[in-house]
Amino acid sequence: MGMGQDTAMADVQFVRSAAGGYGQPAHAGIVGVSQPDVHAPEGRGDAYRITVVSAGVSEHSATGRLGDAVAVRTQETLQRHGHECELRHIALKDFAADIAVAAVDYHMSDALRGVFEQVISSDALIAATPVFKASYSGLFKSFWDIVDVDAIVNMPVVLVATGGSRRHALVPDTAMRSLFAFLRAIPTPTSLLAAGEDWGSAELEARQRRAGEELAAMILAGLRSTMAAADADAAHDAPSQIPVR
Repeated sequence: MGMGQDTAMADVQFVRSAAGGYGQPAHAGIVGVSQPDVHAPEGRGDAYRITVVSAGVSEHSATGRLGDAVAVRTQETLQRHGHECELRHIALKDFAADIAVAAVDYHMSDALRGVFEQVISSDALIAATPVFKASYSGLFKSFWDIVDVDAIVNMPVVLVATGGSRRHALVPDTAMRSLFAFLRAIPTPTSLLAAGEDWGSAELEARQRRAGEELAAMILAGLRSTMAAADADAAHDAPSQIPVR
């Protein structure tokens, strides 16, 4: 990371949860909830919640650090508009065994239920994965495979990836964007992939800032609650049976 990013990260603390990884304390019993009440803070009395979900496999991974850098840019933008912002970080590697078990027999540990609650209760997500053989990692895919299909409907999200070379540059906009389209989340127009030569570059820092500002704009516009209201109206107005022509 460049010097500017290190400075930005120095004053930021990501909340660590009792479940392991980072986030708010875990509470069981949320699996199967399709979509929670939309969090809508007003002013400084309540903080927006931005969660980084990282599939980085090493301690302090480049993938997690890139996701955190975007979260900081989002926080800076929200603060300029008079809003507090709580940053949370979930390291999926800490739950790899739980994810594997859930993928096979659908048994959810309390720790994994806590992770799901952190994700669902967020105002926005930053989804970060290393790239292996031109796609997201198996750990990253396995986690989203066991998340309820309706859990992050209309959720603003930034797509972030790291790779060994720029040959993987399209992964966020091909593999990742199609996955989150299926989940009916709303990715920001700007996505990021950082290869070895990108770290510390002005171009990468500019994309981090732009993605963070786009995510903040979605949050400030109340995009998730607006879309939820639109979905409700569409469901109410839909004909009971679509005629076959």
